[in-house]
Amino acid sequence: MRARTIAVLAAGLVALLGLGGAAPKKPVYVGARACGQCHDGAGMGNQYSKWLTTKHSKAYAVLSLPESVEMTKRSGLRGQPWKEPVCLGCHSTASTAEDWEKDDAFRPEDGLQCESCHGPGSEYMSEEVMRNRAEAMKAGLRLPNEDTCLGCHMEKGSHTAVNPNSTVDIKKAIPRIAHPLMKPSQLRAPPAPRGGDFIGSSACGACHKGPDHGHQWDVWRRSDHARAWAVLSTAEGRRIADDMKVTGDPQMSKQCLGCHAVGAEANEGVGCEACHGAGKKYATEAVMKDPAAAKAAGLRIPSTTGCNHCHRETHGKTFDAAKAWTKIAHPTKVPPPPAEIRYKTPLNLTFRPHTTELWVTCESGNVVAIVDTVSRQKQAEIVVGNAPTDVAFTPDGLRAFVSNRESDTVSVIDTVTRQVTATLKVGDEPHGVLTDAQGRRLYVLNTSSNDIWVFDVATLKFVKTLSGGIGPWSLALSPNGKTIAVTSTFSNLTGFRKPLKSEITVIETERAVVTDRAMVRGTNLMAGIAWHPSGQYALATMNRTKNLVPMTRLMQGWTITNGLAVLWADGTVDQVLLDQPGSGFSDATDVAITNDGRYALVTSSGTDRVAVVDCTKLERMLKTATKKDRETVIPNHLGKSAEFLAGFVPTSTSPRGVTTGPDGRYAYVAGSLDDELTVIDLKTLQPAGRISLGGPKEVTLQRKGERLFHNAKISFRQQFACHSCHPDGHVDGLAYDIEADGIGVSPVDNRTLRGIYDTAPFKWEGTNATLRRQCGPRLSVFFTRNLPFTNEELDALDYYITTIQRPPNRHHTPGEMYTPAQKRGKAIFEREMTNDRRVIPVENRCVTCHMPPYYTSRKKFDVGTKQALDRQGTFDVPHLNNIYDSAPYLHNGMADTLEEIWTVFNPYDKHGVTNDMTKDQLNDLIEFVKTL
Repeated sequence: MRARTIAVLAAGLVALLGLGGAAPKKPVYVGARACGQCHDGAGMGNQYSKWLTTKHSKAYAVLSLPESVEMTKRSGLRGQPWKEPVCLGCHSTASTAEDWEKDDAFRPEDGLQCESCHGPGSEYMSEEVMRNRAEAMKAGLRLPNEDTCLGCHMEKGSHTAVNPNSTVDIKKAIPRIAHPLMKPSQLRAPPAPRGGDFIGSSACGACHKGPDHGHQWDVWRRSDHARAWAVLSTAEGRRIADDMKVTGDPQMSKQCLGCHAVGAEANEGVGCEACHGAGKKYATEAVMKDPAAAKAAGLRIPSTTGCNHCHRETHGKTFDAAKAWTKIAHPTKVPPPPAEIRYKTPLNLTFRPHTTELWVTCESGNVVAIVDTVSRQKQAEIVVGNAPTDVAFTPDGLRAFVSNRESDTVSVIDTVTRQVTATLKVGDEPHGVLTDAQGRRLYVLNTSSNDIWVFDVATLKFVKTLSGGIGPWSLALSPNGKTIAVTSTFSNLTGFRKPLKSEITVIETERAVVTDRAMVRGTNLMAGIAWHPSGQYALATMNRTKNLVPMTRLMQGWTITNGLAVLWADGTVDQVLLDQPGSGFSDATDVAITNDGRYALVTSSGTDRVAVVDCTKLERMLKTATKKDRETVIPNHLGKSAEFLAGFVPTSTSPRGVTTGPDGRYAYVAGSLDDELTVIDLKTLQPAGRISLGGPKEVTLQRKGERLFHNAKISFRQQFACHSCHPDGHVDGLAYDIEADGIGVSPVDNRTLRGIYDTAPFKWEGTNATLRRQCGPRLSVFFTRNLPFTNEELDALDYYITTIQRPPNRHHTPGEMYTPAQKRGKAIFEREMTNDRRVIPVENRCVTCHMPPYYTSRKKFDVGTKQALDRQGTFDVPHLNNIYDSAPYLHNGMADTLEEIWTVFNPYDKHGVTNDMTKDQLNDLIEFVKTL
């Protein structure tokens, strides 16, 4: 009898898995149903049935709930939760595995399955291997512990913010999900499939899922119907069976199965076909879209009367059919979610040549707005890619080019028809765009890949790549058309604790080649740039961040200063500040020079104003100063701006781009967080009106927080805003000396704010448990020297920061195959043995500290990187998502590249075992890490 049982089980497994022939060389995921073929029944501790009754089995299905959507938003994620890799990392199984690593019968919709904790099971699942613990573990069986659970069940801010009861006490939870084997264990053949025309609920779910179908399959999976068979194995199920005089196993009893296993397979409980009839003949899309044909093919439309067959006065319980019907309702058409408030967020603006049309890129709206400056009305919007950033035109004004930062594209627009006619694939995070004077070439600045792509305008064909500075941002064409100057938003990597040095890249347009790299010392976050009509110089906005000076110098105005770099035609550079002794000019962002060359207009996104620079006075001050003063005094002098500033003009909130009109009478400023343009009268140097871009009037909590994030009122004398160190919610590439740990002690690398809410604790030493503490008391004491926010404002800021999104990963798209190098790197990242077959201690494996989905254990470790200035050697494990985009690395920024983390700063293999690797293996590891 036992031999027959085993034979039946083996046949069932082969049929279920399609595993005929030789076993695969690499373990693959087989799914909980395959495990359940053996691991169920009283003789096996009802393990599979126990799992079916847990929240783990519903983990994927809950992702379609409205609260999951809000949690996703609060996590800084941009996708739908049921598709978002970070969500799937804890709500599904094998979310990071490629298709070849999953058996054909594997279903990710089954939630957190056995193999999430025990590892892919194809190589250890046979009875022969499983009955030998040592052999099973050699074949890949993992035995989880509390740390395994904590990988997903550590408190997540995004979850508790939406559902305060979402935390899990692991010590209490483990006994609830415990599923020990009986000793001795005994296999039980599973109930035979129903057969006939029954196809199973999973077949129905292949179509009846997602928002277009009301997430119907998820609704069923979350219901008690999906667990109707599993509950027969519980103590309560057995008690009821005893009361009903059922003999033997309730899960095998026809008396019980008549109402608890009405589907293609018993383990799906009361499936779709229990109410709708066997689906083989009506399941095809062509039939289902024809109600009459579907009905004729056997589709039943159930009613509450049908429920009574099993539910009427069952087991001593009353049954309210109407109430129950509402609970399990799963209409195809569900009410749409509340309309999302979508702002415009204008960034940059440019006049279309030979017209009065002002084209404005709107980052949040994913559109270009066209404004008629005569009527001061918005005329039209053109939908482009995600996060449009800059716009440029051919000299004749017939074509426009719009960079789309998050799409890595440039939209080509016919300006007459106002239609997108082509889309150019470009580098990573394109920002500035510009054509040369003849309209022959288009230049695209790729901020994340640090290069400049050149296209032929006539053919729209890619021509070449030019190497830029770090984070090429904006560009301007000289009046004679021979030169393009390009700013870089990050400083070059000058070495550990060395002064900053940013690059202005100079391009000769005739040959489209780089002819100079002018270095602007002591600066970072260079953004806007414009040439003076004389062609003698260009002005570029910049910050002078004193990151080598302790933050104690805030009171002296010496933490971050803001101003202009003056790039002379001969390649030399001067610097001047726009700050004043009692008032900073935080986050100088863009610059435009009037047609007559008299004034330069500079926006300050942190203080909501435009500085008006008298160019003649600026030139005079610099030309009459000594060489020493120009090099050492003027770049740091807070009082010198009084000699050349003509005044300040207030604008709408967080001004970014600025341009002057073709007639030279007005200037226009993009108020990014008010969705409007400020018009400036260039004769009176006063505001002359506002132009609405049609954004929502409601100020959401998120928008309020965004405004606070960009406002320098938080700091002493308005020296800086949150945005000053975290431009676009990211990093400035610098390490700072914060005196909380002593002056000159423990410099710390700046860390991104994109998608960080669920990676607490914060700070490299892991001392801040919440963002609220990070942005409140800590900010007040060590950064702003005042009370930066009220409690209400802190709530808004906290909310905004949690919603800052990570850009899409540029090295791997979820669902696509890894490259060969990435596959090899993944194997190294997950390896347990060195090249010479030594076992790597668990605590020194990559995946121990950097476990998915955030690739952080959220704990502190000593990885041997403590330096002479550090007061301690244990540091918070950083997450690795989009790590390629946040150089430099390690707690103090001493590693310029990912490679240096292991080649320079891991001599004793404390930061993972890497010294046995070949150069090619290390390159492969880095290629995989970039995909995270």
